[in-house]
Amino acid sequence: MNFIINALIELFSAQLIKVRGRSMEPAIGENSWVISLRAGFRRREPQRFDVVRLEDPHTDGHWILKRIIGLPGEEVALNAGDLLVNGESVEDPFAYCPDLTTDNHEWWPRDDEYVVLGDNRSASTDSRKFGPVKRSSLRGRIRS
Repeated sequence: MNFIINALIELFSAQLIKVRGRSMEPAIGENSWVISLRAGFRRREPQRFDVVRLEDPHTDGHWILKRIIGLPGEEVALNAGDLLVNGESVEDPFAYCPDLTTDNHEWWPRDDEYVVLGDNRSASTDSRKFGPVKRSSLRGRIRS
């Protein structure tokens, strides 16, 4: 019975969204359609490389899509385009950043924070600009 209830909640919490912008290319292209599951993290915690919908911390009412690359309590760094988590190199198969070989950043997200980046690092406003985001600001998990 719980399975049916959860499936109905997820079905009715889905929202079709048209993507504006190039920050998630090449995985999610501009003008493509994606499904945002508002209850997407009801049954499981956000995981590394999930694509999420959140409100831009600098612009009220402007919603953005980003990929989670850092989880709560981790030490996360970009070093010349390479992703490091707790000092270990992590392969990021989604990163598309031909222009950012000197991009260096470090984050230490707290217990309720996540580091989010656009796949197209040269065309994305993300945690490099606004820092880690709170769990409560993740408003949906994206299915493309």
